[in-house]
Amino acid sequence: MPEHFMLSPASSGLLSPKMLGYWTDAHLRDAPDESGIYCVFRAARDPESEEMIVQQLLYVGEHRSARYGIEHHPDRETWRAFLKPDEELWYSVGLAGHANRERLAAAMINAHKPRFNSHSQYLDRFPFDETTVHLYGKTDKLQSLFTVERQD
Repeated sequence: MPEHFMLSPASSGLLSPKMLGYWTDAHLRDAPDESGIYCVFRAARDPESEEMIVQQLLYVGEHRSARYGIEHHPDRETWRAFLKPDEELWYSVGLAGHANRERLAAAMINAHKPRFNSHSQYLDRFPFDETTVHLYGKTDKLQSLFTVERQD
């Protein structure tokens, strides 16, 4: 297992990826080219600090290459069109092997209900056994600990 991903013994339903990032479009080539989930965020300037910060989770996806999944997603222009002037898309990646990638993405979508996952089968359905997700690392605007119960 990659060092950025832990699964509890006997696959008991605990997924704990380290969320890596953030990358902008200009630096996306530096994002991991490994199996995992990815989160797309809207980032804007904080009025007090003037720093760009994460404002809103827009989308959660999964791919055998998280970077490829972001770079070639058919909704990229839709995400960009949603931004206000001076806002940016930011991306984070949580590494996960093939066996847990879909389950992790489904749990994230079910718990967070991102705006651009509105057609996902996982918004109101979770066809996996009870799953607890513990996110660490870059978790702005994400629940860092949550459990999703099976909903067929």
